Amino acid sequence: MKILSVCLNPTFQYTLCIPRLDIGEVNRATGHYLDVAGKGMNTARIATQLGAEAMWLSHLGGSRIDEMLALCKADGVEVLWADAKSEMRSCITILSEGATTELVQEPHPVDPSVEGPIRELFAQHYKEYDAMIIAGTRAPGYSKDIYTDFVRMAKEAGLFVLLDIKGEDLKACLPYGVDVIKPNLSEAAHTFLSLEVGETEDTSDLRRHMEPFMEEIWHKHKTASVFTRGKFDIWAYGPSFFTIPVQEVEAINTIGSGDSFNAALTVSLLKGASLKQAVSDAAEVATRNARTLRPGTIIDSGERCLP
Repeated sequence: MKILSVCLNPTFQYTLCIPRLDIGEVNRATGHYLDVAGKGMNTARIATQLGAEAMWLSHLGGSRIDEMLALCKADGVEVLWADAKSEMRSCITILSEGATTELVQEPHPVDPSVEGPIRELFAQHYKEYDAMIIAGTRAPGYSKDIYTDFVRMAKEAGLFVLLDIKGEDLKACLPYGVDVIKPNLSEAAHTFLSLEVGETEDTSDLRRHMEPFMEEIWHKHKTASVFTRGKFDIWAYGPSFFTIPVQEVEAINTIGSGDSFNAALTVSLLKGASLKQAVSDAAEVATRNARTLRPGTIIDSGERCLP
């Protein structure tokens, strides 16, 4: 089983354990960790841990390319990459008093010249894979049709395609027969209903608005919809509407849980599971990720934040 994970937004992820976070004061970390993250790498790492062969397609750039490649190799993930000639971003997760706080550095724009090599890498290799997952926002500098072209080519070649993207990028890809879309409910509500909804809100009252769109997407494009809703039940449609409960756990670090879900859902469906069973499997894997300190992993090495 071979999965191509596409995310044109590479990220170094620092995880800091801070017993008590005081704004405006010096805060000392009792633990600190560095990983490669971002949706594409998290997805590829989880797919690898689930027994698939995963490749991450992205640009890299700047002075830390070798460092990023070494970290990816340590996680067992190969990278197809082109040089963007710009520094890669770093994001910071602060774990403090049972809460996860994410500090996000917006990516540097890539030079438009990098798109040609990225497209060439995709064209050379995509037919080698059984599935493609595109996740996350593309960095500024790429053309608006790059994801649409990738989806069209992948579906023409018979690949399974899962999309965890939003907005116009998502809507433009639907006519090409995407197998599953999996934004969170907040992203889906904004994309299809132009509603602003918090990712941690109880959105139960939106079902009467969202379900008709999910049904329409299924009947028009044969595309299944899976919308995660934080700690609340998952909504899914294909060939009918159903919900899957989310297990209540004491989470350590929720970063990468959505990406873990994407990888597990794809692996389960490729193995022949029904959509309902695959969503249930994916929810369990996402929960396992939330129980670990590092982002986008289900391997618990025992790291914990000290008080």
